[in-house]
Amino acid sequence: MNTLRRRRWLNLGLLGLAGGLAGLAWFTPDRESVTGPPLLNLAPALLERIRVERPGQQTLAFERRGEHWQMTAPGVGPANPVLINPILQLVEMHCPVRYPVGMVDLKTLHLDPPRLRLWLNDQEIRFGSTAPTDDRRYLHLADHVYLCPDRLYPLLSSSAAGFLAPVIEPLPPKAKSSD
Repeated sequence: MNTLRRRRWLNLGLLGLAGGLAGLAWFTPDRESVTGPPLLNLAPALLERIRVERPGQQTLAFERRGEHWQMTAPGVGPANPVLINPILQLVEMHCPVRYPVGMVDLKTLHLDPPRLRLWLNDQEIRFGSTAPTDDRRYLHLADHVYLCPDRLYPLLSSSAAGFLAPVIEPLPPKAKSSD
């Protein structure tokens, strides 16, 4: 077998391997796109109130006023939509793993007492610790404990001042030049 023929077979083998890996990536379901019911049976448009109790930090409170959200505690003013939108999207999050409350030790998972409490309208969600294997966070909601992607806890435990929308001041009028 000459060198050119060997290289051709090697290239065909590598092409087949690359195609196989591409097919595997294409047809393997994403871990976060698992079907099933969303975390809450509530549309984001129906949310009117958000409250976040954070041990050792100030409680955050927000209210919907028309199409916009207002921060009502600890500061007062328009809420930063970039930070509010991820909270609103929590109701539609799919968490593939869930356990009945009776099957887990809430203290071990830091759910009793929780690290953080979030109220969406009157629905309480308790945030616990993260799973050591994949950085998913334990959430206690009603009679189940869910293992969910940890997208929200770092945001909810951040500085309260960041939740106020930045104020954009108008530019001062141009000073007339005296020529």
